[in-house]
Amino acid sequence: MLESGSTPITEITRRDVARCFGDDLCGEHDLVGLVGRLFPIQNLAAEIFSGRSLAREIEQHMVRNPGDWDVEYLFQKIGALNCSRDRFARLIEAALHPLGRRGPEQTDLVEAINRVLRRDGYVLNIEAEESGYPIYRLQPLSRGPTGSPKNLIFASNGPKPEIGFADAINNDIVILSNASSCLVYDRPLKRDGLLWSELVDWWRETPGVDPDDAARTLGLRLRASLASDAERSLFDTYFRLYRPKLEDALPALVPQVYLHYDPAVVKLLRHRVGLSRQRMDFLLLLPNNQRIVIEVDGAQHFSRDGEPSLAAYAEMVSADRELRLAGYEIYRFGSNELVGGGASGLIERFFDQLWAQHKISRATG
Repeated sequence: MLESGSTPITEITRRDVARCFGDDLCGEHDLVGLVGRLFPIQNLAAEIFSGRSLAREIEQHMVRNPGDWDVEYLFQKIGALNCSRDRFARLIEAALHPLGRRGPEQTDLVEAINRVLRRDGYVLNIEAEESGYPIYRLQPLSRGPTGSPKNLIFASNGPKPEIGFADAINNDIVILSNASSCLVYDRPLKRDGLLWSELVDWWRETPGVDPDDAARTLGLRLRASLASDAERSLFDTYFRLYRPKLEDALPALVPQVYLHYDPAVVKLLRHRVGLSRQRMDFLLLLPNNQRIVIEVDGAQHFSRDGEPSLAAYAEMVSADRELRLAGYEIYRFGSNELVGGGASGLIERFFDQLWAQHKISRATG
């Protein structure tokens, strides 16, 4: 009941975590004592009418005769595949305590388990140390937006498109006019995010696109939607630096993405205010439903008619607050930062830190 409404750790993930351990849950640690602190194995019969406790069976098949049972089977017997998330977390944390395993054996195992846990939005982080060895705690990854992405309308480089529903029940959209001024990614957007290679594969199927030249022509089409030298500097530097480093694991840097879509043209509105922040300069869709917004700020973000404006600034930071509360991460650059001699190094430091925070590497792909 306490965990209702929060992200579960599924049975699939729990089984895969168990397989990371193989047939050895806690190394040098007392297996029966560790499991017995969290599950009532002394009071559970191994089999109906057998007269033997589950604790005795664990002792027999995993301590005296290691390899008889693997950890996945142990999890099934003790109920770790469907217990509360908290109890499962405490079992994994205890199994990774340095009393049982230390050094590379511990850290390599944690890395393998984290690759599994991230699929459900969790990770083992170092919380403390004991005698110089790390103690891990299971924690949720940073919260992403609720729900899954359904539509991606981007690379706007002309008049505002007119959007309608081809099927309102399925949320299938159609561009009614000005279709050439934007792109619509019409494939399912997965929880693992959107990779550049996936975007290129989609573009390759566009009528009139040379399949052998798809990456180059898509890059040119996206670049055509950028409105300033600063935006083009960020875009060009991103691909120049990270396509060779990340290859097929490179997240797609998607420019000019519609966020709030108002069917009316703002200058024609009379009886209401138009939706703010209708487009984002850049969007990254990363694993675990993490959405990263990158904004490049020119003078128009904090001035009106060439004069400093607190009202313009307030609108900008208000829209930022709403996005952050919805689970987006927002990073802002001043346009002057992204041009000139030091721009490339600044962009590289930013993305290196972003990739480290979100565990993006060539191995992700």
